[in-house]
Amino acid sequence: MTKKEKYVLFLVPCLIIVVLSLIPDNPKSADGLKGPSPVDWSSLKNDPSQTLGLRWQGIISNPAGKEGSWIERNLENRFNIELDPIFMDGNAYEKRRPLMLVGGDVPDVMWSGDPLQLRANLRNGFVMEIPYEVILARCPTYVDLVNTYGKEAWLYTQFEGRNYGLPTVNAAANRPRISAWRMDWLRKVGIDKVPETVEEMHEAFSRFRFQDPDGNGKQDTYGWAPNISHWSLMFVEVLAAHDVLAFDLMEQEGEVVWGGLLPGAKESLRILRSWYAEGLIDPDFPLDSRGRQIDVKFINGRVGYMYPVDHPFEHKKDEEGSIYAKTLAFDPRAELAPGPPLRNSRGQRRGRTWGGAAHIMQFGKHLEKQPEKVIRVLDMMEAIASNEVLYMEARNGERGKHWDYFPEPIVRPDGKLIKEGINMVPPYDEKDRTRENTAELLGGNCTFFFPSTFEQLFDDAYLPLADREWIERNKKTEWGMMNVLGKSDVVTSSGRYLKDLVNYQMTVYIEIVIGDRDLDYFDEFASEWRRRGGDVILKEANEMYQKVHEIYDVVGVEEAE
Repeated sequence: MTKKEKYVLFLVPCLIIVVLSLIPDNPKSADGLKGPSPVDWSSLKNDPSQTLGLRWQGIISNPAGKEGSWIERNLENRFNIELDPIFMDGNAYEKRRPLMLVGGDVPDVMWSGDPLQLRANLRNGFVMEIPYEVILARCPTYVDLVNTYGKEAWLYTQFEGRNYGLPTVNAAANRPRISAWRMDWLRKVGIDKVPETVEEMHEAFSRFRFQDPDGNGKQDTYGWAPNISHWSLMFVEVLAAHDVLAFDLMEQEGEVVWGGLLPGAKESLRILRSWYAEGLIDPDFPLDSRGRQIDVKFINGRVGYMYPVDHPFEHKKDEEGSIYAKTLAFDPRAELAPGPPLRNSRGQRRGRTWGGAAHIMQFGKHLEKQPEKVIRVLDMMEAIASNEVLYMEARNGERGKHWDYFPEPIVRPDGKLIKEGINMVPPYDEKDRTRENTAELLGGNCTFFFPSTFEQLFDDAYLPLADREWIERNKKTEWGMMNVLGKSDVVTSSGRYLKDLVNYQMTVYIEIVIGDRDLDYFDEFASEWRRRGGDVILKEANEMYQKVHEIYDVVGVEEAE
């Protein structure tokens, strides 16, 4: 690469930062947030005979998407629309999309991952209000599913009591994440079951370290290499067993608190610190900033426990590419066992979940002059949520042509074994996603046009029976703990303070665990966390928590007594 090319690569991100920093809040937009919606929704009707064009920026998990896929054409034909999809990866979403919006290229429909992005779009006049009553009238089934699987999503689309988008849901995220244990190691050191408590975990880790579970005559194994690649994974198993979500907002006696400041968090750090001092934790874990490094340590037999390993696929020894298969390739004696969340002092299993609330679909401000497009999209969302066939088509294509469900394994005439569950059928079963026939169907579209997923209602029925039973046995939804507001960045000042607070907390936690700071520093940390902006976040979180029930009442959420 030439010096000039390097200079250009340096200047591009700098230019983006400068452009974004210079974007002023649109005063007209601010005024619009105070006044009534300019759309007369009561007189608006959907004319299904009118073909409507929709420029659609969907979820960013589909960067390889291609225009014109079967899924796109199917929706166009069913709802008399012409879709113009905008596919982005995470990098384009972070860097290219802001420049698009500033330049006036605002899609009709656009996906945002968190409430902070919605508020930025509001400040700059990019999105329009969608009153609750419009969504309730057009999408009763969809609303019921949101209320059932992710009611907190309504907090993501609101601002100062008014609604500015359609909330989306990932129902599977209500299930807690789980771990994997080397069951052969447990048996080798005299333990005949997967540990269920912090105390049992400690005993297993101690034996893994000092009783040579791999039988090579060396003291070269550890119990655990904690995953610190993301705050949501850091020490979460031990913290949850102490009823703590350390990096989330929690409710205690009607008040919203920060889990990482609670006594249970300090006690968890005390335990982890003692484990580290005993040599039970891989001493290099602070350097493992990527989850893949943890995978390698588990697969090659350096540690006997790994979190998270929460998909049935990863626990199958006969599935090429699974964690189990990779571990067997390194050690043919290996046997893996799933580790459901640990039990707390009351015997209850407790594990962190994201909760079903997912993201936000927004509508461009310019659609205030074309509100019939909003109505058409809402009707499409309702139809997909109400129809299992259409829901599955939006994910996999046409049953019988592109995919099929097999209630039991079969052998095709060509001798290929077809496993139980959903399987793509020839020629769409090719692994090479660059092939024309594969792109024609998949194109990365899967959740692009309908970003909500209702696994428990639809998808689970197409899983192999063994997978369904495995999930129910190891990932019960009632074990889950989640942020009381869904996401901490739902509060207004989170964009200003939250990232710094989380990074500060992660650093302090690691320093306490490895002994670089005394445990007593925890109290000073709590004070500093509050001083750095935590008090502002907690004040706003409590104010929002008091309004949550008003929003839930409007959209029909039935809250437990």
